[in-house]
Amino acid sequence: MDKNQPETHVAMVSRTKYQTTNGVPACPYCGGESMLLVSSTDVNRKTTTEVFNYWKCSACTLVFLDPIPNDMTPFYEGGYQTIPRNLSELRGIARKERYRMDSISKHITRGRLLEIGPWMGIFSCNAKDAGFDVTAIEMDRNCVNFLREIVGIRVIQSSKPEEALDTIDGQFEVIALWHSLEHLPMPWLVLQKASEKLAPGGILLVSIPNIESYDFSVLGAQWFHLDAPRHLYHFPIRWLETLGSTIGLGTLEATTSDRISRIISRDAWHVRAASKIPVRYVRGVIGLLLYQFAKTKYKEKYAGGGLTVIFRKSSEDLL
Repeated sequence: MDKNQPETHVAMVSRTKYQTTNGVPACPYCGGESMLLVSSTDVNRKTTTEVFNYWKCSACTLVFLDPIPNDMTPFYEGGYQTIPRNLSELRGIARKERYRMDSISKHITRGRLLEIGPWMGIFSCNAKDAGFDVTAIEMDRNCVNFLREIVGIRVIQSSKPEEALDTIDGQFEVIALWHSLEHLPMPWLVLQKASEKLAPGGILLVSIPNIESYDFSVLGAQWFHLDAPRHLYHFPIRWLETLGSTIGLGTLEATTSDRISRIISRDAWHVRAASKIPVRYVRGVIGLLLYQFAKTKYKEKYAGGGLTVIFRKSSEDLL
């Protein structure tokens, strides 16, 4: 998502609110009691000195930001990467991330694929080049134009993917959300609608930061992937798998040790080292050493820095 056009890409956030008791918010998903998990400022972008609170539901385990700022625009100013000038430049960038297709191609090799939150389209470009018929839902106008005119895929411009999904005809063999679910105000509705749009036997891929990681347990408010306040939610694996079963999806695989999860973890320790050490070479070495040490602590099954879950919709053909 290109953050250079804030008026077009950041929605005013709203979600169902359960009653708050004594200043403690109820879970926005299930209404359960919550407890304060961590408080943090905007460590990554330093757009404000305001403190943001993340709460964990004692019932369903969802981690959520409360309160959410009414206008998220200021917190996205500055952007991410610049949109490439042409398709050749995009493919040069995408070539380094072809490994993401491995998660898909070992299960499904062709058909219709939908990406929610593709930004400039690194994954969508690789999917199209691999032979998939690609559609995307993206909120940023500049990215939408680039995806349509340069990448050559169908794009729906919307900041509410749960509503945009209702406008799409037919079903998909693959739906993918690469680090976009945590930004969405109503993520459970998005996953429910995505499940409805999956063809029998189709797969839904969700890749997110892992709030149950060793990295977060040590770094806490300084964890790079907490990313307050842009990440509205963090999802324990138990929450995702429970929701998946509720909406007709079975867990095909779940991992915190795939390549993207390792990159997420490495980046978290590198950023932490960079915040303390001014010399570039030294902080690079220290960051790598910290990451290598952290890997020795990944004793629990799902302790890595990122979490990738692949769900499959049941199919009579697969029984």
